[in-house]
Amino acid sequence: MATLRALIVSFDAGTWIATVRLDGSPAQTVDVPTNRAIAAADMTAGSRAIVDTGDHNHPADAVVTAVWT
Repeated sequence: MATLRALIVSFDAGTWIATVRLDGSPAQTVDVPTNRAIAAADMTAGSRAIVDTGDHNHPADAVVTAVWT
């Protein structure tokens, strides 16, 4: 499993989906589910995140596992 660093662009608390920009990707964003143990208040635009890509290294398998500012 690969873990990647990312920047949170936005977060939808209704669906618990974060839009993130992976480090090294200047413009492309990816929508990924977020670990529900992370408080919605911590999912602010501009926060840094760790994204676990799962076994297949495919964006559909990814999840935000940690967030910091």
